[in-house]
Amino acid sequence: MKIIKVVYFTENGKMTLQKLKEAEVQFIFEEKEADADLKQWTKEAFEMHLPILFIGATGIAVRAIAPFVESKLTDSPVLVMDELGKNVIPILSGHFGGANEIATEIAALAGANAIITTATDINNVFAVDVFAKVNGLKITDKDKIKIVSSKVLKGEKLKLTQTDDAIEIDELRLEPKRLVLGMGCKKDKPFEDLKAFLNEFYTDQELKDNLYAICSIDVKERETGLIKLAQYYGAEFLTFSAEELKNAPGEYQESDFVNETVGVGNVCERAAVLGAGKDSTLIKNKSAKNGMTFAEARREKIDLKMERKWQDIFI
Repeated sequence: MKIIKVVYFTENGKMTLQKLKEAEVQFIFEEKEADADLKQWTKEAFEMHLPILFIGATGIAVRAIAPFVESKLTDSPVLVMDELGKNVIPILSGHFGGANEIATEIAALAGANAIITTATDINNVFAVDVFAKVNGLKITDKDKIKIVSSKVLKGEKLKLTQTDDAIEIDELRLEPKRLVLGMGCKKDKPFEDLKAFLNEFYTDQELKDNLYAICSIDVKERETGLIKLAQYYGAEFLTFSAEELKNAPGEYQESDFVNETVGVGNVCERAAVLGAGKDSTLIKNKSAKNGMTFAEARREKIDLKMERKWQDIFI
């Protein structure tokens, strides 16, 4: 589940957004208020690292985002859709931010054309920044992305080396994000409260560098505060059913109240362990404050996910 900030400029654009809202299942569309200043609204979306969908002319979007563009590894994914919903174009942060993927998904919802322009996508070849995002890896030197992509587009093979602390693709070093947080909260807990709670234990930089996922139970799959928290830190938001949580390996302190409410006696610790994957370790037991809980697990074993089209690219 992702939250997407949306702005339109005409009645046709408003109707196109309404069609997306009626069709969507994997997105929560947050509409710009009519009296909100476009520049300030765009600035706040970039500060939150939230995707932005402009329903209107590409030029409007370019002028709006221009002051806030900094890095392909941190910029908000930005997309433009024409007011009739015929075409959707990712114009910023297509790979690491996921704008290309979002464009494809929105196009499917609207029956529109996804117009993708990145070279690796249109040639259907390996993109190292997509590989890093899919596998929860931190790119240590973004300038080397273009070196890897250039080799791929020339048809050259890449060397992949995996050690305990990093994955290297030619000269590009990718470090695993190992921190996984299991979280629970009362309904409609604001992002600001959840972030302040985590900041009692971690700095923003620690979380931006190391957080792989925020995990919870599936009844929280549309909990906007948790979703925004994950997107702010560039992390996955994963949810599990009560039955899946019950089967998490390990011993946990159970709560009868939580069990009666959601069907499992401990959410945050179990969710953290499941999100961290095989051989994971629980690092911090449950902490609770004002209707919020969290626990920390560590990803130990990194099983690389490989799309079929990538498998022949490595030596």
